[in-house]
Amino acid sequence: MSPRYDVPKAAPEPLRQVQLFVNSADVENGVDWLPGWLAERGLDGELDRARGLREALRLLVLANNGRPRDEHAVAHVNEAAARVALRLDAGGAVRVASGGDAIDEIVATAFGAMIDGTWERLKACRNCRWSFYDYSPNRSATWCSMQLCGNRKKTRAYRRRKAAR
Repeated sequence: MSPRYDVPKAAPEPLRQVQLFVNSADVENGVDWLPGWLAERGLDGELDRARGLREALRLLVLANNGRPRDEHAVAHVNEAAARVALRLDAGGAVRVASGGDAIDEIVATAFGAMIDGTWERLKACRNCRWSFYDYSPNRSATWCSMQLCGNRKKTRAYRRRKAAR
């Protein structure tokens, strides 16, 4: 089984790479694709570092939904950034200066999105916790997909109301 790359609301590149990294765990179904992601990049021995960063980024993405920002997640991401020399390129994008690996590129891309303002649009579905990009003009999207999680949530609420009558 592979990650759900076809999920609606994909973030624009390069933030899409952070979204895919965060979505390397299907929390709802208990599936973890991170070992495969690392193997594809020749980083087999970095599972603990990658898993810690992924979960810290997930908590920061959840904060974009209005939840309180997790101080431990902020500290973890700052620790990951401290090991990387970040530079702005001529176009204003944040890049790893030299010698970084794919995990360091994820950190650089996340910081770049925080600088350019696109980070706040990367959210986590309040139903399945899948990361999605909020394209709504007022930044109010709450589900990865209205057809999937939005429909499930609304159907459950409808059935509860009907049962209460």
